[in-house]
Amino acid sequence: QLGRLKDQGKASATQISMAKLNNVREALRIARDARTILGANGISLEYPVMRHMNNLETVLTYEGTSEIHMLAIGEEITGIGAFK
Repeated sequence: QLGRLKDQGKASATQISMAKLNNVREALRIARDARTILGANGISLEYPVMRHMNNLETVLTYEGTSEIHMLAIGEEITGIGAFK
């Protein structure tokens, strides 16, 4: 749904922040679960789990830090400016 809104130019910055924050957090959680399930193999080069986790940490940074997204979302909810 958010993709359609963005294509139509109707997605707000807050909605995009919420999606980015949630998507990266969930992807990292899934990668961590996969690493745990694989045990010692989860950190070996035989399985790509650690590579995916490293990529996701990078995405977390270049999509904007979670703190910035939370400030933007909080500002929208409360109406109190989060940035000076």
